[in-house]
Amino acid sequence: MGLLKIEEGFTYLLANDPGVSGHVGDRISPPPLPQVPTLPALTYQLITPMSIVAHDGMCGTAMCRYQITGFHTDYAVLVDLMEHVRICMTGYKGTITSGANSIVVQAMLPAGGGPDFYDPVIKRYMRLLDFWIWYNEPIT
Repeated sequence: MGLLKIEEGFTYLLANDPGVSGHVGDRISPPPLPQVPTLPALTYQLITPMSIVAHDGMCGTAMCRYQITGFHTDYAVLVDLMEHVRICMTGYKGTITSGANSIVVQAMLPAGGGPDFYDPVIKRYMRLLDFWIWYNEPIT
């Protein structure tokens, strides 16, 4: 069994949550969105990477902050989608397995979020949620 990247792990988790996938299907990716996207959609990006280090070296645990951004032209649908994202990720811990690869997630906790945005040029709403994610990482 191989190691799953953390982005692949939480993307798999979101894509397999009925509340999230019911809105976006598999439209979960790093930015940017396509020029003419199918909405709603989610993007994710790394905000703060951090490997935990002890006096004798790497501990095998990473703690990173990721931002999940939802996009839609309908504000009420966007709010519902992002609530499903929050519920899916908040408090998650366990092993995420996709195919022959897996990753052990120690915890996912909300780290706040930014304000909602509306872009009048492209007529699209955006909502941001940040999560701290602790997970096992290779040290060799």
